[in-house]
Order: sequence, then C-alpha cells, then structure tokens
Amino acid sequence: MIAAATLLGVSLAPSVRAEKADRSKPMVIESDDKQSATVDLKARLTVISGNVVINQGTLQIKADRVEFRENPPGRYQANARGSVGKPATFRQKRDRVDEVVEAEAERVEYDGADEKVRFIGNAKLRVVRPTGPPDEADAAVITYDQRSDTIVFEGSSAAASGPSTGRARLVFIPRQADAASEPGK
Repeated sequence: MIAAATLLGVSLAPSVRAEKADRSKPMVIESDDKQSATVDLKARLTVISGNVVINQGTLQIKADRVEFRENPPGRYQANARGSVGKPATFRQKRDRVDEVVEAEAERVEYDGADEKVRFIGNAKLRVVRPTGPPDEADAAVITYDQRSDTIVFEGSSAAASGPSTGRARLVFIPRQADAASEPGK
C-alpha cells in the first residue's frame, strides 16, 4: 500500500517543488493572543497559541498552537496544531509560475533544515493552478520532501461520509501540454 502511494506521489513531484527564494526571507510569527507566547532563549524554543500565523516569503502556516525552534541557527522547525474543527494549514508558492501547494491536517510538522513538511491526521494536499481544478490527495499522513521533490502518502484519512478505507486517494487533472514541450516540436 505505502509503496503504491509512494509511486503515485512521485507522479505529483514535478508539480510541487517549493519556491527556493523563501529560505532567505525573514520568518514572522504572529498571534492574536498577546499573552500566549513563551520564549526559552537557552533552548531556542518558542511556544505560541491563539490563531498563529507563520510567514516566510510565500510560505504560510496557520494553526491554533505552534512550537517553534531554531536548530541549527537560521534553520527552523515548527510543530503546528489545529483545533477542533479547524485544521492547521500550509500554503507555499512553487518555483514554477502560478502554482501553489496548499495543505491541511490536524498537525503540520515543518523542518526547514531538512526541507520537509509532514501533514499528520486527516491530511489533504492540493496543487493549485490559475486554470482548471487542482490536483489533490488525502491520506492519514502526507510527507512533502521539498529537497528531493517528492511526496509520500500513507493510508487514508477518515472521510466525512464514513470510516477510513486504509487507502490513500489521489486525483490528477489532465492538462494540455505546452506546444513547445511536446515531442517533435
């Protein structure tokens, strides 16, 4: 099952590479609740809650609570959790023109040093383009490896209409190839 989902994930790979310029931008973390942030300078750990929004270039993570760590210097890790009925969300523009990766899950684990994002618990991922519907997938766990340009889907999330089937679900929308990229042109 996981091997099949991995192979399907590789099919999505050409359309999901993260925008490289984001890594050199400052990371800004904001919260609605001014009393909800704790910073441990020695451990380089910040815990913040209350409608948290993290922005770094085109990268955006929204969650109810985030544990944020700088390790090693200049590389960030965030563990974002949603609340009941409101999952944590992720959004980032791709290097490719006009494509955006959007995802949501009960928990989002962002690792800037390894360039990986894990979406855990009722995970949903979409590759959005300006024309036509997005490619989309849902699974219990989705791992987006930005460095190797791959996505791995593990099991399925429980559908609103019933229990989990134990299967990852991927939907690929056919697109017209650019005339310049067609063979023989």
